[in-house]
Amino acid sequence: MTSSAVDTRREPVTDPACWTGAEMAARTDWAIDTDATAIADLETMAQEIRARIGDDANGLLHLQPEEFDLGRFAPAIATAKQDLKDGRGFVLLRGLPVDRWDRLTSAIVYWAIGRHVGRPLSNNPQGDMLGHVADLGKDLDHPQHRGYQTNATMFYHVDQCDVVGLLCLQKSKSGGASKIASSIAVHNEMVRRHPDLADALRQPLCWGRMGEIGPGQHAWYESPLFCYPEGRLSVSAGFKHVEKGHALPETPDLPDETRRAMLVLNDIAEELHLAMDFEPGDIQLLNNHVMLHTRTEFEDWLEPERRRHLWRLWLNVPGIRPYSPYYENWRDGIWAPEGAHHITLTA
Repeated sequence: MTSSAVDTRREPVTDPACWTGAEMAARTDWAIDTDATAIADLETMAQEIRARIGDDANGLLHLQPEEFDLGRFAPAIATAKQDLKDGRGFVLLRGLPVDRWDRLTSAIVYWAIGRHVGRPLSNNPQGDMLGHVADLGKDLDHPQHRGYQTNATMFYHVDQCDVVGLLCLQKSKSGGASKIASSIAVHNEMVRRHPDLADALRQPLCWGRMGEIGPGQHAWYESPLFCYPEGRLSVSAGFKHVEKGHALPETPDLPDETRRAMLVLNDIAEELHLAMDFEPGDIQLLNNHVMLHTRTEFEDWLEPERRRHLWRLWLNVPGIRPYSPYYENWRDGIWAPEGAHHITLTA
């Protein structure tokens, strides 16, 4: 591992994104309902875009934010962007009628919202720009399988981008609730309760790339979980990514104290979390620098056409937060070959 200066501060930090689940559960301002007039404007926009790109969703890749006229939905996105950058760090947009829209209309609207927030990034080396969160029967413990491809409960984590968006298309039969926690609040509680373990999470750790390796990249990269770039706290977390990174032949073993620290971080996040059930048409937007998230295990429908399905957008948002080594590493998302980027509407 390379040597680097480690921040040794041991004080809680003050930040608008510091909150507890109990505090958020007593409020409703983090959820924005979409009214009929805004939906009508989004449908008009989708029709205009569809007239330009035809039935090929890949035409969206070449359009700029200003080409998507959100109409009366624009104030909701302005509010969301403010909340993500300088507020609580998350927002839930409710009520898009995806049950009556076809998939291309839903994709146009979702992509338009994403483009007004940031720059979409590839979700994998195959160049998928619209990720599919669905149970594909993968094994969470496999070194190259990702949690979003399973139905398992995951550790609290962040994604490889500044802002992650999830649009619910279909719910599972049971389970699958989203759980989010302020990583600022989790950091502060660790500093108060376990300053020695907080210190362990300020040390550089080896993160595995899960086999998603681009030209000139190693199978792992290095970053602490707790960083203070430009004096502002930025948190990353991914127990499995770190565990698998330190299991590689060329990296050191994961220290027991660090393993314990990550498990304690997960426990505190669970203690402080806010749970929300996704309904079809809901979009959750999270600032990964200040938020941790997971979901509960779920049971899916037997019929393939009814199975749980979320679309995921990874967005780069310049200026949303000073970059730690983790986020600097993912500024351009997961590498994919030139010309491979594409949008598919089914998993």
